[in-house]
Amino acid sequence: MGIIAAIPEGYISGLGRDYPHPKLAHLYKGTFGDPGLPMCRRGWNRDDGESYSIWRGNIGTNGICKVCMRRARAGLDGVKAKESGQSES
Repeated sequence: MGIIAAIPEGYISGLGRDYPHPKLAHLYKGTFGDPGLPMCRRGWNRDDGESYSIWRGNIGTNGICKVCMRRARAGLDGVKAKESGQSES
């Protein structure tokens, strides 16, 4: 079974638009038209964790984030963006 086939239904993969390109994709609970929330905090890759910019449906050279995959397989909801001034602790 390929990586794309292993993504649970209702989730899409997304690779951050950073340069150099990230090696790991994250999962988002949603559709290609509305990606929804990322499945882990690192899926928020813009504005110090308050937004994201992704290439939908792409996988990094190192595959998909294990935290995202574990949360998606458990059917959990996505992770909300941190609020301004919130620490990462």
